Amino acid sequence: MAVDRNLWEARGAQQTPTGVSVAIGWTAMIAASLVAAALFSRSEMPGRVLVVAVAAGAFAARVPDLRAVAAVTGLAMATFVGFLANQFGELTGGDGAWSYAVVIGFGGVLGIGYRFLRQVRQVRREQAEPLQVVADRPLSDERDVAVAPLDNAFDGRRAA
Repeated sequence: MAVDRNLWEARGAQQTPTGVSVAIGWTAMIAASLVAAALFSRSEMPGRVLVVAVAAGAFAARVPDLRAVAAVTGLAMATFVGFLANQFGELTGGDGAWSYAVVIGFGGVLGIGYRFLRQVRQVRREQAEPLQVVADRPLSDERDVAVAPLDNAFDGRRAA
């Protein structure tokens, strides 16, 4: 498990400590659990797990620290099983509660994947070569200058 430090250091940004990220994330998961409990009855487990899974995925998509994402996703799964599927914090597997909790983990993995793809796209943009100036004659007259994207531009545009 790695922490995405290079991207943060390259930008000159300060990374939030893992403990602070875990505290903020778990607070968000508790809020998502309260919303799920308010929106869906006890018999509507798919709706409850969907709310918490979306919250876990959104957290994972925003936080670059994988340790914090893993901790918050695990705490979200335990909160779901203990309080939304069972009562009074019992972490037992009755009624397939842990099988529903796997969906929360999947939401976290999707959030990590989305963040990774977003970072790859940003790095490709930063490494892309600038547009080339194409001219038939020397650049003495600015009217003759045409700007065209490279033939290997990352966004699919091609020079004519």
